[in-house]
Amino acid sequence: MNRIFVCALLAGTAWAAGAHAAFAQDAAPNAPANAAAKSAATTSDAEDAGEIIVTAMKRAGSVQKTPASIAVIGAETLQETGTSDLASAVENVPAVQVQRSNTGASFYIRGIGSRGVGGSSPVSVNIDGVYQQKGDIIAGAFADVERIEVLRGPQGTLYGRNANGGTVNIITNDPHLDENSADITLGVGNYSAIHAEAAVNLALTPTLAIRAVGAVDRHDGYLSNGLDDQNDRIGRIKVLWQPDPALRVLLSYEHFAIDKKGAGNVIISDDVANKRYAEPYNEYTVLTTGDAVYCSPNCQPYYRVDADQFNAQIDYDFGFAKLTALTGIQRYTNRHLQAFSGGLEWAYEPLDQESYEVRLASADSSPISWVVGGYWLDQDLSGETKYVLHIADATYYPLQQDRSRAVFGQATLPLTSALRLTAGLRYTKDTFRKKMDGGTVDGSVWPAQADYTESTAFTGSYDKVTYTAGIEYDLAAQAMLYGKFSTGFRSGGIDDNGGAYGPENIKAIEGGIKSRLLGSMLTLNLGGYYYFYNGYQLDYVVQGADATSDTVTTSNIAGTTRVWGAELEAQLRPSANDTLNAAIAYQGSRFAAANIATSCDSDGTCTYTDLTGRSLPRSPKWTLNGAYEHAFDLADGSRIKAHVDAMFKSAYQADVITFTYSRQAPYAIVNARLVYELPGGAASVSAYVNNLSNQTVIEQANTAGPTTRYGILNAPRTYGVTLTGHF
Repeated sequence: MNRIFVCALLAGTAWAAGAHAAFAQDAAPNAPANAAAKSAATTSDAEDAGEIIVTAMKRAGSVQKTPASIAVIGAETLQETGTSDLASAVENVPAVQVQRSNTGASFYIRGIGSRGVGGSSPVSVNIDGVYQQKGDIIAGAFADVERIEVLRGPQGTLYGRNANGGTVNIITNDPHLDENSADITLGVGNYSAIHAEAAVNLALTPTLAIRAVGAVDRHDGYLSNGLDDQNDRIGRIKVLWQPDPALRVLLSYEHFAIDKKGAGNVIISDDVANKRYAEPYNEYTVLTTGDAVYCSPNCQPYYRVDADQFNAQIDYDFGFAKLTALTGIQRYTNRHLQAFSGGLEWAYEPLDQESYEVRLASADSSPISWVVGGYWLDQDLSGETKYVLHIADATYYPLQQDRSRAVFGQATLPLTSALRLTAGLRYTKDTFRKKMDGGTVDGSVWPAQADYTESTAFTGSYDKVTYTAGIEYDLAAQAMLYGKFSTGFRSGGIDDNGGAYGPENIKAIEGGIKSRLLGSMLTLNLGGYYYFYNGYQLDYVVQGADATSDTVTTSNIAGTTRVWGAELEAQLRPSANDTLNAAIAYQGSRFAAANIATSCDSDGTCTYTDLTGRSLPRSPKWTLNGAYEHAFDLADGSRIKAHVDAMFKSAYQADVITFTYSRQAPYAIVNARLVYELPGGAASVSAYVNNLSNQTVIEQANTAGPTTRYGILNAPRTYGVTLTGHF
């Protein structure tokens, strides 16, 4: 199927290239020669005018006129705060919770997410429109980012099966056809942090441009044993060919690499807030049993990733509609030796992923706004191998494949000049094939040797029609009321314990008001939501008779699990030099009939934990955000900006199972920065401090045996200086 599609895509491209001259006569005579490529400039201009342009709905539009709850983080904010990874970028977004793990990070949006084990996350992450599966890519460094869009709430119609909780989009800068330029960012900070990034844009001809990017991001470990470090490298090249306004071809290649010690955790105790002590690994023993196990020389963990991403996007403007074909091909490998939760794990994880999306969207001038398309996703993780050395357990996946096929469409019909109706439909069919051979491993020699028992392959298929229906009403020129009802789908599968779990379905009600008041001085947005989950997929650890037999399980919660909440976000600009931001988010949740086995003895006798009526984990009831920035204009045209922001979150459970130290107490994080900009913004220098009070937060809690508890912590206080220049 993929070969047929690729051939059709190439043939269509050749036809479009040969026919573009004929269609050029029908194109708008005043259309900009590089409208798509200049999206970064357009976004910047819009922000200056008080508007932010997003493509969250698969087409460009003002965030204030898009009927969805969207948070946007711009490149300037990322640079000034020294932020160079997605997890750090979005952790202060209202109603978003970051979940770091030993293999990367995932997100909870409005209480919905995955702890990074079991099935796929219900929050989809896309880089330049291409879906990203792996948590270490999500948590890793990024470079030359134009903006980040966080879509809160189900996005099943346009984004598919893995968007029951929401979607996070990273958009990187494309080449510009009208300039030769260079952008440089250099940053240093505590923990020996270094961030170096350079981007060069070359307009080779009026129709051909290239943009090359390189970046290095590293820091020493945040824990006393050297773990929680970073050492990421990125190289990217984009080539843009645009022979006329109708045809645009964008090709890109990116190499992403990680070579570090890896994530780490600490034993949770009463004084966890006062220090980040973690056991050294030069004399490693399994902490729950006291047994010594084999590991790498000097018992040092390592974590190495190599990923290559090839993208191709072809846009053709027919006048009445715009055709977009997007191809993404990823080749990924992960090799690591991780000392985690008192144990030791060696793993090899490959991924070959191919995705294809074709969509046709109406012209901006069309009275009815519509988009239709098709989507293909193939993932092959065959060959994954895992040795859990401290329990002599081995798992090999000779077959592990996932496929998704979908067609979708959405349209907005204006009934009057102020009233609009939206309807959307998506059909998705997912299939999977999985074969797990379990066995034992001899960790006393290296490389470790494993013996496997051959198993039976699992196959499965799920399909679903999901839909959305919405209404928008303009209360005034800059005030919109909206509401919508939508459904979503998350496919079933086989967990790492060999157990089958079914699909998860959601029905969601959402509405709100987006407004700009006082002559656009005040932006005020209010939204509310209520979700009904059937077959809610829950990932959790079942403790065995001892710490050597814990298993990761994914199961469906019977009945209807409910999630509800509201968000109020405001921005006030009382003068050209002052900006105040404030947000308050409330969220509640309740499990349905959830009675799960949380520990089992060797004879099969299990202890059950009744979650019925409890709140979902990692879901603070209240989140408060506030920020103030003042700009001082100097006589020579330069500017100094002073900024401070704070976030408060109420208490929450860090794990689905309640145990000692699993509750994170209420906390607040304060950040500050001071920025000096040269006249015209050609260069700037910023000094920042993040987590000013060095607040310690438990982002994930793990059990290891009957008494030992482990936790993954947030980043400590970090500070540094960043220099940026545009030439």
